[in-house]
Amino acid sequence: MATVEERHPELFRPVSTESPRGKKRTVPMEVLCLGFPRTGTSSMCAALEKLGICCWHSTCFLSTNFADIEMWQEAVDRKFFPSSPSAYAANPIGRAEFDQLLHSHGAVSSDTPAVAFAEELIAAYPEAKVVLVEREVESWYASFRRGVLGNMFDPLVNVIYQLDRFYVHPIGKIHKTVVDGWLGVRSLEDADRVARERYREHYELVRRITPKGRLLEFDLKDGWAPLCEFLGKPVPEEPFPHLNERLWLDEKVRLVVVNGAKGVARKAALPVAALVVAGIAWWWR
Repeated sequence: MATVEERHPELFRPVSTESPRGKKRTVPMEVLCLGFPRTGTSSMCAALEKLGICCWHSTCFLSTNFADIEMWQEAVDRKFFPSSPSAYAANPIGRAEFDQLLHSHGAVSSDTPAVAFAEELIAAYPEAKVVLVEREVESWYASFRRGVLGNMFDPLVNVIYQLDRFYVHPIGKIHKTVVDGWLGVRSLEDADRVARERYREHYELVRRITPKGRLLEFDLKDGWAPLCEFLGKPVPEEPFPHLNERLWLDEKVRLVVVNGAKGVARKAALPVAALVVAGIAWWWR
């Protein structure tokens, strides 16, 4: 059985502070996976990596691409919180920015914040194939509400989010502002009202703006054959990856929060540090 470090290697690497600004694309953009989060995002990313395509996922933020968050946050603010109603239309995010943010990646997974720029990515990379994985809406929402929103609005996660300004706060902020600006969700009650409709609208948008020859509607249960045929890649001998994303995400969030709590504890007075550690221990049980 894999160890925690093997399951989440990015959380055991040094946090990089190297900015993506000014970077040049080093590999062609081949694949844009533009389904919603919680539709097999990590499994698709693992599959594309097996096919030799370096895939972007928000887990990149946790260590090797931590410094990318600042530029992604600027993009999110520019699109969803513009200075005027016409400001973004006059100056949208385009290939120049994406080539810096995604310079070493040949694929994008269905993950925030990138998927909130589906329309811009399709326009920026006309040479890239688009893969769309969709779940039945109620099944998707139950998973999204518990796994993504449940962690995002968890009280203890939010305490560490406010206290750890270096690590947890920027990671949390990029996801919170995307969910707010893109989906119009600031609470679980908001999500219950609007998330399903936003989900349907997103899929309609991607289907409408993607030329049919560029689009594959893919079911992970179908395995390698349709994906490899679409991408022109040989079929691997090993089984198609199917990750338990709920357990994987819960464990990852806990590790991020623990790392943030350790940072807070190191800077705090002893009584405060003891309270932080005790709170984390209770939460983890």
